[in-house]
Amino acid sequence: MTTSVRRRFAFTIGANVARAALSFMTGMLLARALGPESFGRMAFLLGTFLAIRQLLDLGSSTAFYTFMSQRQQSPRHVAGFFLWLGLQFTLVLIVVGFIFPAGWVDFIWHGEHRDQVLLAFAAAFMQNSVWPVVQQIGESRRLTLKVQSMGAAIACMHLLVVLMLWSMSELAVYAVFIAILFEYLIAAVVMLKWLSQSRPAVPMEIAGEVEREVEPLWRNYARYCAPLVPYSWIGFAYEFADRWLLQNYGGSVQQAYYAVSAQFASVALIATTSILNIFWKEIAEAHYRGDHERMRTLYRQISRTLFLVGAIIAGFLSPWSAELLRLFLSNAYANGAATLAVMFLYPLHQSLGQIGGTMMYATERVMLSVVVGILFMSLSIGVTYFVLAPADARVPGLGLASMGLALKMVALQFFQANTVAFIIARLWKWPFDWAFQPVGMLGCLGCGWLTHAVVTAAVGTSLPLPAVMVLGGLLYVVAVTAFVYAMPWLTGLTRTELVSNVSTVWHRTFAGFKPA
Repeated sequence: MTTSVRRRFAFTIGANVARAALSFMTGMLLARALGPESFGRMAFLLGTFLAIRQLLDLGSSTAFYTFMSQRQQSPRHVAGFFLWLGLQFTLVLIVVGFIFPAGWVDFIWHGEHRDQVLLAFAAAFMQNSVWPVVQQIGESRRLTLKVQSMGAAIACMHLLVVLMLWSMSELAVYAVFIAILFEYLIAAVVMLKWLSQSRPAVPMEIAGEVEREVEPLWRNYARYCAPLVPYSWIGFAYEFADRWLLQNYGGSVQQAYYAVSAQFASVALIATTSILNIFWKEIAEAHYRGDHERMRTLYRQISRTLFLVGAIIAGFLSPWSAELLRLFLSNAYANGAATLAVMFLYPLHQSLGQIGGTMMYATERVMLSVVVGILFMSLSIGVTYFVLAPADARVPGLGLASMGLALKMVALQFFQANTVAFIIARLWKWPFDWAFQPVGMLGCLGCGWLTHAVVTAAVGTSLPLPAVMVLGGLLYVVAVTAFVYAMPWLTGLTRTELVSNVSTVWHRTFAGFKPA
């Protein structure tokens, strides 16, 4: 990676660690205060509208960021995309608010009132449709500092609001939705104002060129998004089926177990979420310039490094699943320990899948990505029913509830991520890079379970649980550091490069780094 990319990555890591920590604390507070039943209902509503977002988006957001990353676009282009978002929002309000009969709303959202459903939609749309576009605009202009700082500020504000509602005994699902809606609305307005002030003026000759290319640009949108339309339909069915079938066959409590497990597992995705937009920008630009060697270097190093980061985090946390639930939540969530242990493995190949998908989108290989995605999502819907449906259903299943959904996610993500990686290797005639996966995953898990067994056997219950986990963590850091130092190729770097990069990230993140 170049110095510029490394600096932006270092700052983004620090900002995302802060944001993830705040979001995690908020999630745990909500899960504990609301209880499994109400927290599961909230997770179900937000999850269904994440699925509906795919149905509405039709791949336009990926096209938007790809074109914004390739070169500077006109204000009309940006304004047109926000108009498109407004049309999506209005359509759902009309359909769900006025056209759907009450019986449909009751069936689809399992007894939730229409007002609550619409409030959940508004909150989910602002958080997952509007705000990501604002982030993409900032990242496409390399304004990483402002984008990531605002993200951390939103997470901090949300935690404070939830704490205030909890202290006033007013914490409820509808109140959380209202808070999310206004937090992201205010942040989007403020961020857009900052971006307009920070954006350098477009030279007249460039502005004229962009203006002349408005019509071809929108034809490019049609070309880019056309294969994504069926992908969006299948993606909606895939996401919605997971949430709806779990709610139907498992209920709100199992929904809560899965939602809590997914939130814990997201800790292992901090590095991936930090680098993804930066990686997209750099790959799109390198591809536009025909610099395939830079693409290869970035893809190889980032894939290996992010997989290893996820494996290191999962290796430590997975053995402590039961203890984590007791520590952060309560015995009400104790039965979700097995689900949590499995879900800690999901981010490993999810990170590879996201990097591979970004590679496809940034290089405009949309059709290949669509074909692979449709294949695995279609398969996933059937597998989801099989693992969730009870044995006495008309078409019998395994009845594994949240545990079954977690197993399905991990297994299918493994196959899909490696299929995409294999296709990328063939497209650019690179070697299929796979050996780092089993070595990194098994090595980190081995370090984790070994240190867990040693600490629990040596200390037992003589120390408080947090102290036992800290002791286990220290021992794990020593073990996994020795493991990575012995096999630096797992990161795609030499030992010298690894030590140098770790030192740079540490100083840039924790020593007041200010990007140029």
